[in-house]
Amino acid sequence: MNILFVCTGNTCRSPLAEKILQNMRPDLEVRSAGTRALDGDTISENSREILLQMNLPGEHAAKKITEADIDWADEVYVMTKNHQAELKSIFPAASNKIQLISEDETDITDPFGGPIEQYEIIYYELKSAISERFQ
Repeated sequence: MNILFVCTGNTCRSPLAEKILQNMRPDLEVRSAGTRALDGDTISENSREILLQMNLPGEHAAKKITEADIDWADEVYVMTKNHQAELKSIFPAASNKIQLISEDETDITDPFGGPIEQYEIIYYELKSAISERFQ
């Protein structure tokens, strides 16, 4: 199964989600992308640091989402209701596979520019949401 995580810049939340799920479920194909990503941007320093603390790979290059990404994915998980609405608007044929990562419909807030403690909170929110969906 092909899983795609999407956030805004593909440097904080979706790379964390990608690495968490790759570690948890190596049987799945997992990628991430951003609605406004700049192709090739590096992962945020705090996201990289959290991944390294959790013994997960910290390498990542940002990628802007494309129709090919949506076509590749069996399931697309977004961080916020705004991401969900935007992707459903751009890719209406894929609306049925675009959903919030949190089953309780709460947004995963963007830690970009915040302290490492904020990234750590987001890491655990993502890990919990991913565990609920994929365990």
